[in-house]
Parts: sequence; structure tokens; C-alpha cells
Amino acid sequence: MSLAMAWTDVDLDAPGRQVGLIRVEHSVHRSAYGTIPVPLAVFANGLGPTLLLMAGSHGDEYEGQLALARLIRTIDVERINGRILVLPAANQPAVIEGSRISPLDGGNLNRSFGDSHIDTPTGRIAAFITQELIGRCDAVLDLHSGGSSLNHLPCSYADLGTDKAMAQKTFAALEAMNAPLSWAQFGCPAGSVAGRAVVRKGAMHLSGEFGGGGHLGADALEVAERCVYRLLDHLGILNMEDRWRTEISTRFVSNVQDDFVYAPREGVFEPLARLGETVEVGQLAGYLHAPERPLEPPLELHFASRGIVSVIRAMGRSRSGDCLFQLLGEIERGEILRSIETMA
Repeated sequence: MSLAMAWTDVDLDAPGRQVGLIRVEHSVHRSAYGTIPVPLAVFANGLGPTLLLMAGSHGDEYEGQLALARLIRTIDVERINGRILVLPAANQPAVIEGSRISPLDGGNLNRSFGDSHIDTPTGRIAAFITQELIGRCDAVLDLHSGGSSLNHLPCSYADLGTDKAMAQKTFAALEAMNAPLSWAQFGCPAGSVAGRAVVRKGAMHLSGEFGGGGHLGADALEVAERCVYRLLDHLGILNMEDRWRTEISTRFVSNVQDDFVYAPREGVFEPLARLGETVEVGQLAGYLHAPERPLEPPLELHFASRGIVSVIRAMGRSRSGDCLFQLLGEIERGEILRSIETMA
């Protein structure tokens, strides 16, 4: 029997290169003293800041997983000034399954970072990340995508929080990542997501959505890696290679609740807008069809706001409540900076 519900064979505070495991206790019929092996790497050298790089919170989001696995294989610890903690497959059971949620407990890791942690495999992973990793960090970059059900335009993301000094630092990091879309969100997330835990621990929370549709996209993978290495350079932890130095055009965006289109009933979704298209209020977004009732005309769907189509549902058959579209509203850089200046 173990003495802890989750532990690691990696010394989180030691210098050098370490690649090991977080072991999460999971006692079942076939393995009474069994554990879930979650891969963890630590690279430490010098006195610079600490960054947690995380992917695989959702097992069907592949770009971040591959970007971090490649980093683990190739990074030269002697070039580092600081510390990098790397979780390439954070919810390991979901990653093995290629599923958004864990097959062990139905747990969604990125919805498990509340004020307390439920005593399940997913909850134990979230508790270890919160208590042992995030608290050591100056910044966290959590890599996501649209998963199996959504196609997502590649974009970086930042929770700016409510503190002026932290918002300034976080926005500077978001700019430095220089993704095609730079999504800045004010305030602390209300839900039990990783970003809420990071902001409440006093660290910078950065994230991103890189592709989706249940497959790996080469272009989205490149944007994910671009964000990782440009952030490491910005923080002074690792100088980036020349391939990432060229600045690209970016659009700053934000999000409100009206930017979503949800299915009002069951049916087959026919989108009329495309990823990256700018749409207007009231514009016809698509249709919901009922082929099992062929005489019934399709239901029209309309956009409630103006914005860039950033998300489109990847699955045809949809149920009431499914997200069909998400928009991102373009915002001027100066407007973001003015809003930060008004913070306490």
C-alpha cells in the first residue's frame, strides 16, 4: 500500500535533466496496488523562472502532446536558464484512449481544478498538478485543441486576471508568443479549469487552441511549437532558434457569451460559414436537418454577434445544447492596454 495518493520519482527542485513519472494510486480488481503512470520531465539549470508546459488534459487533443514530447527528446538542459516542468500527457488514461475524458472515471481533467479535488483518478491528477507543480511556477502554458467534436483555428490565449501588474506581464507574454490569433480574456475564470487554479496561485496563465477535429494538423502543430519556444525565449529560459524569430501578423481577439451558436434541437448540422471568415449579426450560420423526417424543412441558424469564426463543430449529427460555432471578436491592441491601465 502506498503512503500517498500521488507521488513522483522526479526531484522537482534538483538541477539537470530528469524524465520520470507521477504515480497516481488506482486500486482495481486486476491490480490492487496499481498506479496510473503520468509522464513528467524536469529540466533545470541556472536561476531563471519556472514554466510548466502541459498538454493532454484532453486525450483527443494531439498537437500539444506531440510538441511537448518532441521538446523532451531534443532539449539541451545546458542551454536553459531556469526550470521547465513538462507534462505531455497530463490525463494519461484519456491520452491512451484518445478520448476527451478519462475512461477510468469519466473525468475531464480541465474541469477538475476547483476549490477541492474529488477523490478519483482524474481528481488526484489535478490535485498533484495544483499542489506540487503550479505552486512552483511563474507561468503555465496549457496546450489544447478543439478535440474530436470541434475544429478550432490555431490561437494563443491568456487569462489576464484582475491584477494590473500581472495583467501587464501576461499580455506581454501573449504578444511574445505571436500566434495568428492572440486571445486575451479579462478576469479570473469562473469554472473549475486549470486557468483558475493558476491565476489564484499568482502565476501567469497562458494557453492556446491548436487545431482539432480528432486528428493532428501539421499547421496547427507548428503554431503550438511556435508559442512554446517563443514563450521560453520571452521568459529568458531558453533562447529560441532562428526559425521562430520571424514576426507574423496577429489579430487580437476576445470572447463573450453571444459569440456561441448552440444546437436548439437534434439534427444533422450543415455549416454555411468557414473557419476564419468574419460574419455579421443575424447572418445565416447554417442548418439543422432531420433526414429521418424528410418532409420537414431544415431549421435555420443565425449568428447573434459579429466576429471571426474560430470554432465549427466537426461532427455532423448533433444534439440539443451542442456547440456548433464559436466566434472571436477582434479588438484593438490599444483597447486591451487601456483596459489593463484601469485595473487596480
